[in-house]
Order: sequence, then C-alpha cells, then structure tokens
Amino acid sequence: MSGHKEAPELVFRGRVGVWYQAVCVAIAVVAAILALQTTLPVFVPVLALVVGAVLLVPLVVRNRVELYGDRLEVFFGWSHVVVPYAHVRGVAPLAGGAGQFTGHLCSTEFGGLFIEAPEDGDVAVCVSDNDALASELRRRAGLGEPAECKED
Repeated sequence: MSGHKEAPELVFRGRVGVWYQAVCVAIAVVAAILALQTTLPVFVPVLALVVGAVLLVPLVVRNRVELYGDRLEVFFGWSHVVVPYAHVRGVAPLAGGAGQFTGHLCSTEFGGLFIEAPEDGDVAVCVSDNDALASELRRRAGLGEPAECKED
C-alpha cells in the first residue's frame, strides 16, 4: 500500500450562513472589548479568542462534501462522516422538520440537503451547488430523480 490518500472525484464546498458569520464576528468583538478592560487579567480575552477559534473556525475552514467512486465523505469542522452510496435511501431539500432530524448536522445554513442514510446516520449539508450535489448523489446511489412540481 502506497500510503497516498485517494483523490476525490468531485468536491462540493460548504456554504457558511450569514448568521454564523455574525456569531464569529460577535465573539471577536467581545474578545476585543475584554482586551480593553484594564481590570481583567490578560488571559481572559486571549482565552475567549482561542476558545472561539477552536470551536467556530473549523466549521468555516473544513466544510465540504467529497464524492468518491463508492462513497461520499462529509467534512464539517472536527467531524468526518462517511456514507457508502449503497446506504443512501433518499436526497431531499432540508426542510428542518422532525422527520429530518439528524445527528450529523453538517451545515451552517438552513437551505441545504437532507441525505437519508439510516445505516450510517442521516446527514444534513449545505454546499455551493445543492442541486448539482443532489443530482450526483441520486445518480450514484441509483435513486430516480424526484418528480417535478408543476406550478399552476
């Protein structure tokens, strides 16, 4: 074995919601305000920045879906989810209802995709081109395209 990691066939970059960006900015502002307080020890604002960076930045930097020949891999912050296409039972827009509850919420936006894979745990993602990802996943998993909704 060569030790080289297999290259993905397709990569979809994750989208970061405006609300999430606002949270990141708010934490930086709070740390800056704490740094200006002369009554606090210097480690308090440093600690606020470090904790904020460790918890929030990975979700922005490591946010993508990679498609391989036999599986999809979702990278979201500190988490890494692998789902073989054979386990995918459905791909639908993320509606946020109770039927789409998942332990693998890999999205900082609400308009993403819900990937139903009961054996591995369903996954919610939001990428730069949700429609292209949905079509590609349906094709690779052997699922038919959903019926088009006609407007009256």
